Amino acid sequence: MAYFDQFTLPVKGLHLGIHEYQFVVDDVFFREKESTLIESGRFEVEIVLDKHIDMMVVGIGFEGYWNTTCDRCTADIALPVTGSSEYLIKYAVAESDEGDIIYVMKETSELNIANLILDSITVGLPISKTFDCDAMDVRPCDTGVLASLERWSHSDLPASGDIWAGLQGLRIDSEE
Repeated sequence: MAYFDQFTLPVKGLHLGIHEYQFVVDDVFFREKESTLIESGRFEVEIVLDKHIDMMVVGIGFEGYWNTTCDRCTADIALPVTGSSEYLIKYAVAESDEGDIIYVMKETSELNIANLILDSITVGLPISKTFDCDAMDVRPCDTGVLASLERWSHSDLPASGDIWAGLQGLRIDSEE
C-alpha cells in the first residue's frame, strides 16, 4: 500500500482555489492496482483540484500509451491514449461513491486519487485497439496477417455483390 501513498493529496488545510499535481503511472501502478484490463503502459497524469468551501472538483487529464495487441494485425503495439474526466467531491456525514460524485466526511484530511486515476484511464481507453501507424518510421504491424486480410478482402465477393451467394447450394438435413 505504500506505493499508493504518492497519490494522496492533502485536502485539509489546503487554501481555496486551484491546485495542480503531476504524476506518472506505469507498469508498477497497473500491477499494484491489479488492473485486469491494463497490464502495461505509461501515462502522464495531470490533476487539477479546485477547492471550494463545500466541495472540491478534481479534473484528471492523461496522455500516454497502452501496451496491447492490435485488433487489425494482432501485433503488440503501444496504443496512444489521451483523455480527461472530472469528479465532484462533496462533504457529507458518511462516505460514499456514486461514480462522478464522491462523498467524503468533512474531517477528511487526505484524498487518495489512485482509484480515480485508474478509472479515468480505463474509461478513456478506445474500444477499437487500432491506430494510424502509417506515419511511423518502423510500423509495428504483422505483415503476414495484413497480407492474409488483403487476400480475403471485398474483392473476393461474387460479381453480383451478394455475399450470401456461396450458400445457395448448401443443404442441411434437420435432426428429427
